[in-house]
Amino acid sequence: MTLRPLPRSRLDGLVPSLVQEHAMVALVAATGDDRWAADAAWGVARAAYASGRRVALIDLSVTDPLLHHEVGVSADDPGIVDVFEHNSELTVAAHDIDGIFFIPAGTRSAAPEFVLAHPRWKKLHAGFRAEGALLLVYVSPGALASLSTVPDGIVVLAPGGFDLDTPVGRDVRAAQVDGANLLGVVRDRWTPPPAPAPPGVHFPIALHNHESPPIPERTRAARTIGTLIVIVAAVGIGALAWHLLGRAGDEPAPTDVATPPVAAAVPAGAAAPATTPHPPPDTLAWVIQVAAYANVDNAIVHADRIAAAGVETLVSPVTPAAGSVLWYRVIVGGWRDQTAAEAARDSLWSRGLAARGEGELLRAPLTLAIPAGWDADELRHRGIPAREADGRMIVGAFESAEQAAPARQLLTRAGVPADLVPRTGYAR
Repeated sequence: MTLRPLPRSRLDGLVPSLVQEHAMVALVAATGDDRWAADAAWGVARAAYASGRRVALIDLSVTDPLLHHEVGVSADDPGIVDVFEHNSELTVAAHDIDGIFFIPAGTRSAAPEFVLAHPRWKKLHAGFRAEGALLLVYVSPGALASLSTVPDGIVVLAPGGFDLDTPVGRDVRAAQVDGANLLGVVRDRWTPPPAPAPPGVHFPIALHNHESPPIPERTRAARTIGTLIVIVAAVGIGALAWHLLGRAGDEPAPTDVATPPVAAAVPAGAAAPATTPHPPPDTLAWVIQVAAYANVDNAIVHADRIAAAGVETLVSPVTPAAGSVLWYRVIVGGWRDQTAAEAARDSLWSRGLAARGEGELLRAPLTLAIPAGWDADELRHRGIPAREADGRMIVGAFESAEQAAPARQLLTRAGVPADLVPRTGYAR
């Protein structure tokens, strides 16, 4: 089981809807980078407050508090430890930090379990629910089980992602068994950035029409240079149909442009017919990632739901960092520039095909093209999330050869040949 990724750059759009029905949410720091986790906790709090909720954030890392450093509160100020030990009101230790009701850890406690197991947590939980407010508690995975109340939801803070099958993950899953909802994991991005492509790698030009004549050597060299420039990418994912941007039309023109034919003979004095050669194809590098799943079937269902609305979708099998578990990214579109991709994302939001604030713009100029003769249903039966696009069968959108390697291995094990090629098409 995996948690929904919550990229830090998208917290303002993702957090409000996740916590809307909850009164108490635990922010679980599951990383050795405590400073990063503390900053991420504040990011969640600010995103929730920006939606109009009244928000309180309490630092329960009582043995090694850090949240106060992020906002300039003194480590000597009273905090939650002092409130519980002296049976004081929360307002005694509260700080108004840009509208957020912040309570630091306070005095170092020799018995942190006393603070976690204090019976007042149940009353605070009920009080925030009655007021329609949100209580965020910053806590470690091991301390989560010691809380005297079960939070409504849990958000894990881990820059590189979080595996629920690890020992630390089992602490989080235990809270789920008790009734907490696992809302997601705040991380630096949807998936860790891939390693750059090795120097000197050349990819053939993708053809929409497999019967097109071969590309002349001079043209091939020029396009290879252009392709290598586009391959310098960040993190790729997605493709939206041309008509989503109001550019739908006839069938795409042939991708390749052969040497212009010799003009037909015309009578003397007659004007030669005008010819309009096709422009060279663009590399459709800009894409949108709308989701990522650890299960290929879930990814395909999501992609099919978007495709049913007339939007081109792809599923990209990738392996984050050096891990061994495949993630299946749901991506839409393919555009030559960021401006067009931004307009497409706005259209996704307005049509309800993606939640407002979701959808990360990335560059993924490569795809795996499968030779003609393969059936999409048969490929899916083999665990290959293939889709027909522009008259050919393709799998995914990738930012580098390294990122596409796991998907290529998946195809090889299934006995399916494929070539890594640029995604190309004509701007209209």
